Amino acid sequence: MATVGQRTWRVPGTRTKRKAWGYTAQTPDGNQKRMYRTEWTKDDAEKALAAWQLGVAEDNAKRAAEADGPTLEEAAERYLGLKSRKRSLAGDRRQLEHLKSAFGATTLLTAISADRVSAYKAQRLATVRKIGKDDNAVERPLSAAAINRPLALLRHLLRLAYEEWGVISHVPKIRTEKEPQGRLRWLTENEAANLLAACRKSRNAALADLVEFAMFTGVRQGEALGLTWDRVDRARGAVRLEVTKSGLRREVPLNSNADAVLARRWSEGASGVVFGSRKWNSFRSAWETALCATGIEDFRFHDLRHTFASWLVQRGRTSKEIQTALGHQTPAMTNRYTHLAPDHLRAAVASLDGVLPLTSATSPTQESTQEMSAGASTAIGAR
Repeated sequence: MATVGQRTWRVPGTRTKRKAWGYTAQTPDGNQKRMYRTEWTKDDAEKALAAWQLGVAEDNAKRAAEADGPTLEEAAERYLGLKSRKRSLAGDRRQLEHLKSAFGATTLLTAISADRVSAYKAQRLATVRKIGKDDNAVERPLSAAAINRPLALLRHLLRLAYEEWGVISHVPKIRTEKEPQGRLRWLTENEAANLLAACRKSRNAALADLVEFAMFTGVRQGEALGLTWDRVDRARGAVRLEVTKSGLRREVPLNSNADAVLARRWSEGASGVVFGSRKWNSFRSAWETALCATGIEDFRFHDLRHTFASWLVQRGRTSKEIQTALGHQTPAMTNRYTHLAPDHLRAAVASLDGVLPLTSATSPTQESTQEMSAGASTAIGAR
């Protein structure tokens, strides 16, 4: 029930009376809302009441829509439909199955609150997994990455539901764990030479060429295996990568080692993939055998990319050059390699030489300090 009317009151300490138009209405929770203004006319009060009632109606409609909103399972299916061309779709599907198991597939999106997400995160932080078998098994907590990946996907899903689908009124706060800096393993020149020698002895004739090409171009495993002859331009000294991690086409320049690999593999009328197969399983066994033969441990094929970048840094190339060579979209990933350039940094620090003259003799103050320190040491020894 809502009414529009006037209120009259006397100003304290005077005989002056004031009148104000306004409205009185009942809120959805049963309380009374009163709004009166001395500057309002009756029309103003009626318009204000109509605006308030419209706002209440919209709020009620939104609450009703949220109450009948999509479940987590329905939202997940819609998400997968939108991301059907995503390269990591299989990983997203696994993460969504995990989230549906953790929160409940029939749970409404509106019921996924910050408190509920926090409880889920706490449970994941307390989870341990067994690595190994039987008596040799060890228990380890989940890594920060294992905790963060489902949380990041859930946050993205909820943002889509809020910003694009309009089925929830807000996105709960979701905090992720701080992750350690990524692993960085690379080969010394001697290790690289030994590895290539072992690869050349392999029964897989293409292994050595694949490893050397990746080592001297920094391309990813999938980029190397997917390289076809129609994307090789030795005249210009470059290969063109059409399918990359970032989804952007890029060209990779060829140095003499990389070009020599292509020259060895080229034959008149060559077509198809350069290294004979797109599947890593065709090389996996031979690769592992070569690693065992050289005694190189904790090394993966992707670490050839780290080796390429590390060698560039050690030879004084700039971060921008290395970022472009690796195809990184931001400098953040490239900056992981900067600590491998001590000579380059030493030269930068040495540029300060001569700013102030060197003090060759010890000052009187320094001599007194040294004498006091020697005396104190003697006294302590005597005790």
